[in-house]
Amino acid sequence: MWGLSMQKNLGIMGRVISCLTLVLLALDGNNRRNKKMSDEKKEKTAEKTTTGLSRRSFITGTVAGLVVGAAATYGATTLTGPTAPAKPAGVEPVSGKTINLKINGKPLSTWVNARWTLLELIRDTVGLVGTPEACYYGECGACTVLVSGKPMLACEIFAIETNGWDIATIEGLAKGDKLHPIQESFIKNTAFQCGVCAPGFIMSAKALLDKKSSPTEDEVREAVSGNLCRCGTYNVVTRAIMNVGK
Repeated sequence: MWGLSMQKNLGIMGRVISCLTLVLLALDGNNRRNKKMSDEKKEKTAEKTTTGLSRRSFITGTVAGLVVGAAATYGATTLTGPTAPAKPAGVEPVSGKTINLKINGKPLSTWVNARWTLLELIRDTVGLVGTPEACYYGECGACTVLVSGKPMLACEIFAIETNGWDIATIEGLAKGDKLHPIQESFIKNTAFQCGVCAPGFIMSAKALLDKKSSPTEDEVREAVSGNLCRCGTYNVVTRAIMNVGK
């Protein structure tokens, strides 16, 4: 009986000791946490006192500054357009000017608008309508004229640029009522159908024959490669050019 009571008391004491141990451990852990928090607080206070702000405040402020700066830069980049170059004092846009040139050997002095093409000058001002207005984009070659013997497209040249030029058109080939040999060969070989492309072919052929009187077929085809014929008369055009004077 005594033994059972003793054993019971020892069990109770063991549980009490275990509870006290747990309480002491909890108190010790709490003290350690309080001490750690106190040390961290002192460290933060010292940093703030030294630098005027905490590490957290410094990082937060830096990131915010970068974000605001980036936003300002982006806004300036996307919303600010290029500035127009300053106009020189006293310079006004040119609306036109008087030019001096030769067309078919005849001197011409005339005022031209800065927007006019050489084709408009030839047809509308001078009245030489033998140079046709076809594509007006430099694609077909129908408006070919000779500038100092070189074939060029009249629709691709501004008239205001031609000051001092020597220009030949289809009207300048014939001598009075006598046609040029190239024109006669085109008629003889029926080297046309609708006739819109014929002036361009003839002017390109003249530029070639002025340099070489007896060209090969390949040379003829190369010379007129910039002239288009919607009727498909390329073979007879080539034959007409090669038969000039024969």
